[in-house]
Amino acid sequence: MIALLMTGLFLLQDPAPKPGEKQDRPVATPAAPSSQEVWDDRTAKAKLKDFDKQWKARPSMGERKRLLDELGQGQSKLLVKPLAKVVETDESVVIRKHAVDLLLTQPPDELGPALQKLLGDGKVTANAAVQAALIRGVAKACYTAKQWPALAEVFESDYEPERVPVHEAILDLVAQHKEAQAVPLLLRNFDEPSPKDVNGGANPPAEYWKARWHSWSAWRPKVKEALFAITGQQFADVAEAKAWLDKNPLPKSGRGGDDDKGKKRR
Repeated sequence: MIALLMTGLFLLQDPAPKPGEKQDRPVATPAAPSSQEVWDDRTAKAKLKDFDKQWKARPSMGERKRLLDELGQGQSKLLVKPLAKVVETDESVVIRKHAVDLLLTQPPDELGPALQKLLGDGKVTANAAVQAALIRGVAKACYTAKQWPALAEVFESDYEPERVPVHEAILDLVAQHKEAQAVPLLLRNFDEPSPKDVNGGANPPAEYWKARWHSWSAWRPKVKEALFAITGQQFADVAEAKAWLDKNPLPKSGRGGDDDKGKKRR
């Protein structure tokens, strides 16, 4: 289910803009490390040939990291698929996360399709740490506002504590992009979670509320930070936040503004 939601995230990419139409540009990919070189195709193919030869020899985790570091010294569109393959197949979460980090230093034109494939792979996203790293990659490299509904569904579909890294990555994305579409989700997760009707037939079991509370206690500061990034205000509770939002509707553009940033509510 999560994999399908993440695949939908990329299917909602904005179409090509019409002449004269303002384009919702994604954030540029992180700058390559100063020691990283831009490799031409000939150099990249030679490096990959050596990498593949050593990788097939089933090296230790330490050796695999060394091989990745050597590959990461270069930047080339030809490195995207091999790095993505490591994310898909390696048995070590540490190595897979490291491969994601290196992947995000590669040319941005190839990153969207690669991230789409990885986030649509249930085996990849089954690990919260790897899924979180990929979402952070989306935030840095290719996020657009039309992807938000799928991310919101991912956030609220599973409150188990092991998914906390995923929740935190999504909340950081919201703060980074000042994604005003996230405000309803932030309000639902602002105060301490508790059932509205303990005896109601639709009320989830106690295990759900226990898991949700533990997750909420881990990332509740990020909820406040994200709402502050969007509104420029700090709130004591959800009632205060809703009262302020009723008097100060957010821009219809779907983005928060900076005009009042820095003000605090008491």
